[in-house]
Amino acid sequence: MLRLRIFASLLSVLSLATMALAFVMGAPVATSIALLAAAAVLAMVAPFDAPDPRQRIRVLLACLAYVGGIGAALVFAHGVPDAGMLMFALILLVMMGVGMTLWAFATRKRRRMPRSSRYYDN
Repeated sequence: MLRLRIFASLLSVLSLATMALAFVMGAPVATSIALLAAAAVLAMVAPFDAPDPRQRIRVLLACLAYVGGIGAALVFAHGVPDAGMLMFALILLVMMGVGMTLWAFATRKRRRMPRSSRYYDN
């Protein structure tokens, strides 16, 4: 779960960098708001450990909300002229968000094994 949380932190920072790019390129304000909301969703979940399945489902829901926010930003930025770089960054963020969501889905029901602090069962 630590690697997933680090990846979520990284995606949150990349989303904020993409928000700055969208602002500089003259994208609609709704694009920046959607990117900020998506980054905030991941930033809320990333610092906390999720050892039990209930908390892991919260991480999964946050990942789904992130993909929804980035998808909304992609829709809002669709009509911006000369925004090839912005569209590429948004599509890349969507793909990484889907990967992170699948990763969170695969680990949602794991439990800690009682004798080890680093191994999980399925």
